[in-house]
Amino acid sequence: MTKILIVEDNLDYAEEMAQFLIDLEHQVTIARCAGEMWEALSQGKADVIVLDLGLPDADGFEVIPRMRQLYPQIGLLVLTGRVALDSRILGLRLGADHYLTKPIKFLELAAHIEALERRVGPQASGNESWTLKVGARTLDLMGLSISLTEKEFGFLHLLTLSTRPVSRETIVAGMGDNDPDAGRRIDMLAYRLRKKVRTGLGQDLPLRSAYGEGYSLSIGFTLG
Repeated sequence: MTKILIVEDNLDYAEEMAQFLIDLEHQVTIARCAGEMWEALSQGKADVIVLDLGLPDADGFEVIPRMRQLYPQIGLLVLTGRVALDSRILGLRLGADHYLTKPIKFLELAAHIEALERRVGPQASGNESWTLKVGARTLDLMGLSISLTEKEFGFLHLLTLSTRPVSRETIVAGMGDNDPDAGRRIDMLAYRLRKKVRTGLGQDLPLRSAYGEGYSLSIGFTLG
């Protein structure tokens, strides 16, 4: 069961969507404005958010960056009437996981939520606390620890400093590598690091790669 927060000022539409998702055994809360959304989030009522951009008290494009900063682990699905390509691109760049437009079949919406469940599910319990220790150059999780190479540490440290995807070019520059093929080596570094974390910590590294955008962490890391 996933906790879903629907942020939609059209109450009839929100209730119809909620009932469909409840029938799929999800736990659903409705917020009709940004104020109600922040209140629900403060009470831990969401693993996934379905966000309309046209809210009575805020524009969704202003909400997304703040949400990503405060709740980086939450799945964010935009569902809106804004169909322009520029709006789609902006929503994704600001931090939305998915950008869908109305009208939409609720079965399709459910499929997108299932995709987000695969990312947010392991964090739903709230028991994980990832710590990147600067002095020791280690990554710690629930009492376990692995040592990182200089490049592995530099890669993760760059990602902890941003709530948005960090481009390969920025990562390469931040790690002081000017080789034209360095971008490909970053992808190999990410691949090896995922395997190392899985073996050493017993969990999947919450690392997301976005085509054309770069890499980001799907849950906030603590710097120690």
